[in-house]
Amino acid sequence: MKNLQPLLVGACFGAVLAATAAPLGAQQVQVPSARPRLLVLVSVDQLARWVYAQAEPHFAADGGFRRLQKQGVEWTDCAYEHACTETGPGHATIGTGAPAAAHGIVRNNWYSPADGKRVYCAGHEQTPLADLPEGKDRGPARLLVPTLGDMLKAHVPGALVASVSWKDRSAILMAGASADIAVWGETDTGRFVTNTVWCETTPTWLVEWNRQKRIDGYHGWVWERSGPADAYVGLVDDRPYEYAHGNGLKSRTLPQPLTGGTPGPSKEFYSQVYASPIGNELVGQLAEACVQGMALGADDVVDLLCVSYSSTDIIGHYFGPDSVEARDGMLRLDRQLGRLLTFLDQQVGKDRYALFLTADHGIGPTPEWARSQGVDAGRGALSTMARAAAEAALRKRFGAPKDAGKYLAHVGEWSMFLDHQVLAAQTGELPMPEALLEASRIAAQAAMRTPGIAIAFATVDGERADVATPALRAAFRAAVHPERAGDVQLVAKPYWLDGTLPASHGSPYSYDREVVAFGLGGGAPRGVQWGASITPGFGAVWFAHLAGLPKPTEARDTLPEALLRR
Repeated sequence: MKNLQPLLVGACFGAVLAATAAPLGAQQVQVPSARPRLLVLVSVDQLARWVYAQAEPHFAADGGFRRLQKQGVEWTDCAYEHACTETGPGHATIGTGAPAAAHGIVRNNWYSPADGKRVYCAGHEQTPLADLPEGKDRGPARLLVPTLGDMLKAHVPGALVASVSWKDRSAILMAGASADIAVWGETDTGRFVTNTVWCETTPTWLVEWNRQKRIDGYHGWVWERSGPADAYVGLVDDRPYEYAHGNGLKSRTLPQPLTGGTPGPSKEFYSQVYASPIGNELVGQLAEACVQGMALGADDVVDLLCVSYSSTDIIGHYFGPDSVEARDGMLRLDRQLGRLLTFLDQQVGKDRYALFLTADHGIGPTPEWARSQGVDAGRGALSTMARAAAEAALRKRFGAPKDAGKYLAHVGEWSMFLDHQVLAAQTGELPMPEALLEASRIAAQAAMRTPGIAIAFATVDGERADVATPALRAAFRAAVHPERAGDVQLVAKPYWLDGTLPASHGSPYSYDREVVAFGLGGGAPRGVQWGASITPGFGAVWFAHLAGLPKPTEARDTLPEALLRR
């Protein structure tokens, strides 16, 4: 039970890890007062606070996390306000400082009744660059508030804004439309791309990066344990519910060669790279090329660099956060962060950049592992079962719809959308608002009887005290945008998953909401922990202050006096 204890502490929604804040006193030392030349927003995709806590004793003495601990400030209570703990909403919060209900990125995908289909958080029609055709149809148009990068470009003449990640939504939603460039990886081709939202022609540095084909040089690289034996104690390296490594060997253990099962570089190989620590290695190298190619931080006009390490998320999904692969990925990330900080020291100058590191969401353990520890955990086709139960209940109340119609237009992303036209046709003279409220409550009550569903409620009832705890209601208030919400909201039981992925996130529980947060430079104290509650949007607020900008629109965090003194 020892390894699960951090999760059990937070299984009741809203519980937080015990704060270990050190007082600000003699140990606090401020950096020189010169304004930073470069602001660096870093996101580690899927770095839950509990995952970090279990890996932390094994980090290298000269790694990135030790340096952040010793030379920066660590916030021990950083958590998302919103319940929709996914990549798109998280990166939008990191970039804007706002919760999902304000910035509008309510899930990675959501159903649009107007379009009659699911839409992607970073998708819209967009012309690609001629030499990067795979970069088409991506952009930040679904964001409803400006990012820090948008504000910087609007108010600081000559400021440069760049964002790099393997995931398109991560790079795009951290940066915004006004950035000079957002770059992401494409597993079909192994190239990093952008499009005409940001550039009329591909920048020379990115052309050169793709010409070098650094990713191809990792074909045949063997992923093996990189840490000492005690770093993996208690972890099992061959669990039947993990995915096999993507090289055709059908093995779930380390070491594993990165080949994709093909004799040379291929889309299968690029996909395996993405699900390995080399994905993060390439993002770090790309960030360095971006800083050099754009001369970020080279003058006294403040610039912004956003970096998101995506492969930690894929590793966690495929193998579980409680796997040997995930632990080794964290140990390698520690050293990758150390190299990024050393590069920034040399390229920009020590104390001439400020960095804020956080995560877009957390992760729960694999249900099978949690269940082996005595926890009520499980998985199944929860949305499918909830839909069937709700549809049956609606038919019992209102009758079978005409022309083989269905009452539910869409069920997914933990919400239900009623087909308002079908409902209107079946309810006769009953006013539509009354029919919709009754149907939503019927669907919610039926869904509640589905195994694995903890709570279901009509969206309009979200503030009712008998629906959920105050903390849960607050989390949904921060997650639900009125034009992008369904008619019914669903919440799985703690440690239950919808589907077959070994592990996932997206819930309002503490293991998904509580993430890491570190600040370095920019007047941040050295070597201290703060227990004050912040959100992962804190970096946007802090960096706006450092750049002389007003607090970002809809941002929730406030700066402590120690950081306002700059």
